[in-house]
Parts: sequence; structure tokens; C-alpha cells
Amino acid sequence: MGFRGKYKNKRDGNEPEIVAALEGCGFSVVRMDHPADLLCGFARKDYLVEVKMPSAYLSGPQKIFFEQWRGSKTILRSVQDALEWANEIRGKK
Repeated sequence: MGFRGKYKNKRDGNEPEIVAALEGCGFSVVRMDHPADLLCGFARKDYLVEVKMPSAYLSGPQKIFFEQWRGSKTILRSVQDALEWANEIRGKK
């Protein structure tokens, strides 16, 4: 079983608008299948992003990966989450 478990290749319905919001904030965004949904880049730094619907949770393998990953990672559940996270990364509050 891979990182995405039984949900392999299933995209969250809110992903397109989250991607659009991040791109609108100047981020490069690449959709991936694992270990997270998105690889985002801004100011020469890379970030792993997992997109979840508001009531969804990480699968077992995703939870283990996120606990063990020593790099930057975040979970975004809405466009509002994406905009707040983007502004934090860009140094704007």
C-alpha cells in the first residue's frame, strides 16, 4: 500500500480552487500523487501540501509520513486556508 492507501489517484473536490488561489499568490504548483497532493514553490523554497476536504482526515500512511517528514508540509482545507498560508509564507500577516 502506498502513501495514499485505498484513495490512490482520488483528488479532493476543493483542490482546483486551492491551486488557483496559490498560483494567484505567485506560487508554482505541481500536482502529485504521493507523498502529498501538491509541491509548491515560492522564493526558491519548496513546500509539500496535502489538500483535504473540510471534514476529511489523513489516511494512516499519510499520517505516518507527515509525522516522520522533517521538511516543510501543510494541510489546506479551503481557499481561505490557502490564502492565509500563502501570506504567512510571503511574510505578510
